[in-house]
Amino acid sequence: MNIPDFDAFATEFAGVLGAAVSMLYLQGSWPARLSRAASGSMVAYYAAPYLSLLLEIPEGLAGFLTGMFGMAIVSRGWEAVQAVPIAALWQALIDRVRGRGG
Repeated sequence: MNIPDFDAFATEFAGVLGAAVSMLYLQGSWPARLSRAASGSMVAYYAAPYLSLLLEIPEGLAGFLTGMFGMAIVSRGWEAVQAVPIAALWQALIDRVRGRGG
């Protein structure tokens, strides 16, 4: 019989908790907030072990902090992507390739 390792589960779950805490302070619709929480959790899952080694802090703390701030970073990154004038950039690229740009 395998006994579940609660410490390992708690360490991995810390990123989800960090994202949930951060979700309380961000604005937007519930679907948008939940998707940001999922994004923050994924950032924490992948970045926390590296951050833990880099900063020499426990992996659970690194996961919590990464989940909490990773969600905000993903949110701001998405806002920046939405603010980029894609049509104007494509038109400038097309004009340059065709030789009409300055």
